[in-house]
Amino acid sequence: MNRRSFIATMGAMPFLPGLLSGTELLGKSERSLILIWMDGGMSHIDTFDGKPEAHPNIRGDLISKESSLEGVFVSEGLPRLSKRMPHFSLLRSVTSPEGNHDRGSCYMLTGRRPNPVLTYPSYGALIGQEEITPDHPVPPYVAIPDSHYYAGHGFLPLARGPFEIGGRPGSSGFKVKDLEPAPEMKQAIELLKKVDQLDEGARSDSEIARDRFLNQAQYLSLNPEVRGMFDLKRENQETHQLYGRSFLGQSCLLARRLVEGGVRTVFVRDKGWDHHVGIKQALTYGFPPKLEAMDQAVSALHEDLDRRGFLDRALVMVASEFGRTPRINSSGGRDHWARASSVLLFGAGIRRGGVVGETDPKGEAPVERPVSPADVFYTVLSALGADVDRSLHTPDGRPIPMVEDEMSLIREILV
Repeated sequence: MNRRSFIATMGAMPFLPGLLSGTELLGKSERSLILIWMDGGMSHIDTFDGKPEAHPNIRGDLISKESSLEGVFVSEGLPRLSKRMPHFSLLRSVTSPEGNHDRGSCYMLTGRRPNPVLTYPSYGALIGQEEITPDHPVPPYVAIPDSHYYAGHGFLPLARGPFEIGGRPGSSGFKVKDLEPAPEMKQAIELLKKVDQLDEGARSDSEIARDRFLNQAQYLSLNPEVRGMFDLKRENQETHQLYGRSFLGQSCLLARRLVEGGVRTVFVRDKGWDHHVGIKQALTYGFPPKLEAMDQAVSALHEDLDRRGFLDRALVMVASEFGRTPRINSSGGRDHWARASSVLLFGAGIRRGGVVGETDPKGEAPVERPVSPADVFYTVLSALGADVDRSLHTPDGRPIPMVEDEMSLIREILV
């Protein structure tokens, strides 16, 4: 092997920032989180907080009907989820002052409003960070297909960040790039060890970190069972059809495979929910229609987890950075609206049939039981069994509580 092929082989190893370190568990629970992120700002009125009695310029052209859970009006574009509402918990009164995409995402994903000094860690950076070993080569945090900036490690080490798979699950030829080991990988690693042995001095922290990274990437690449977790071809056609062939459907199917295999957090990012123009067209006649894809994917995920006996071990959360304006704008769309939004949850630690809060007849603001993104953050971490009383530490040693004093638990939705 020449120098060029050696470097190419090492460069082809999967980059797994979530595998570098992090031996501490933030709680003894083994529950997992699947966070389905509707990137761009999901309209609460056109999904889970319908206002069928409102003026047409408020309710829009999309019809909402009462779901199987009394008093909860859901878009008619979500018929499967409407039937399953008694199995879920719904937060209808999430309210925030952050109407900018980045700032709203930061608040919802980290439980903190943006800070010019610190970037706070997200859910996935705090849950189940186990050391990757030959006996446990499963990545703790995976993002499909990629992560949001505020869904990362924050001020914690890069090791707490997600493994981004890239690509589009369900597309022709989809596979995780560089996950399959190159034929020369073992030889390259042995050569690297021999080169390192020529250095007789003490190893630096960066060299130790590099060694750990290479070892853990090797554990993952060389383990056929772990690689198989990412292989959607192992699912039968009936299961593929259950989830739907959309990007979101196949991403949720992959998320189920991953948590079943031992991944602790899966972040599913579905872009394209920023509907300033033609929201009806985008939600019902797009390619694929947003509501149809979400309805099939999320209901299939619930059904699949349930029949596999996994609902008591996996918590599913459907959320967005904020809601959208109650009033339809001149372009037939809805603009950013942080004063009211909805979050859907089900699974581990979550009570069935829980409904928290209510917005006014126009969907502008909560009139009952307002909750903040910080409250949601605290509640979800608690449901997952995280040690919320512990403190984290910044690189300079400053202690930061995982949960701030002003955060309140939403007890109504917890088992």
